[in-house]
Amino acid sequence: MRFLASALALGLTALSAAAQPASAQNGVTGTWEITFTAPQGSTTLNLRLTQDADKVSGSLDSPMGSVGIAGTTTAGALVLSARLDLQGSAMDLGISGKPDGDSMNGTVKFGDFGEFPFTGKRVAATVEAPAAPVANAPAGPPPTDANGKWNIVLTLGSTGSLPLAATLTQDGEKVSGMLSSIAGQVPVSGTMVGKSLKLQFKVATPQGELPITMTGELGAAGFSGKASVAGLAETAWTATPVR
Repeated sequence: MRFLASALALGLTALSAAAQPASAQNGVTGTWEITFTAPQGSTTLNLRLTQDADKVSGSLDSPMGSVGIAGTTTAGALVLSARLDLQGSAMDLGISGKPDGDSMNGTVKFGDFGEFPFTGKRVAATVEAPAAPVANAPAGPPPTDANGKWNIVLTLGSTGSLPLAATLTQDGEKVSGMLSSIAGQVPVSGTMVGKSLKLQFKVATPQGELPITMTGELGAAGFSGKASVAGLAETAWTATPVR
C-alpha cells in the first residue's frame, strides 16, 4: 500500500506561479518560488511568508489551492509545516531550508510519500493566489456523468489517506482530464460506460514508469471504486463533485 502511495505522489507535477516583492532585510518575508526535484522532473510552487522575530507564517500555493503554513527560523534554518485537509483526510507537509538573502535551498517532505531537495528564490512579480475550494457549498443535484471537478480520497490502509482532485471532461464514452495533488498534476484518460468509470495514467518512479488504473461506479454522492498499480497493489477510492 505504501508503494502505491509513493508512486502516486512521485508521479504528479505542479504548475508554476509568480509572486510578490519583498526585501531581503526582512528575513524570509516575501514570496518565494521553490522548485523541488522528483523522479518525474522539476516542480515549482509558490511560498508566501511573513516573519515576526523567529516566527514565520504564510501560505503555500498549489493546484489544490492555498494552504496555511507556519514555523520558525532559527540560526539561519527555516522549518515550516502545513496540513492539507480534504474531505476529512489530511496530508502533512514539511519544508526545511537555509535562506541566504534572496535564495534558499533545502528539502520538501510530502507526508510519508517522499522527501525531495529544493531550491528557492524570492521573486518580484505579482499574481493572485489560486482560490481555495469553497467550504459548505450547496449540495446540488446528484451527478449524472464524469464531467466537472471532483475531490478524491485514496484510502491507503495504515499509511492513511491521500487527498487528490480531478477535472474531467466526458465526450460520449470518452473521458479525459487532469488529476491533481499538492505535488502537482498528471493527465488521465479513460471511458465512462453507463455508470462505470475507468481512468488510466502513468507515474514516474525510481523504478521506471508505472501504469495506474482507477475504476469506479457513479452513485448519488459520487464515485467509489478501486485503484491499482499494474496489478501490484490495490486501494479503495471515493470522489465527490465540487459544486
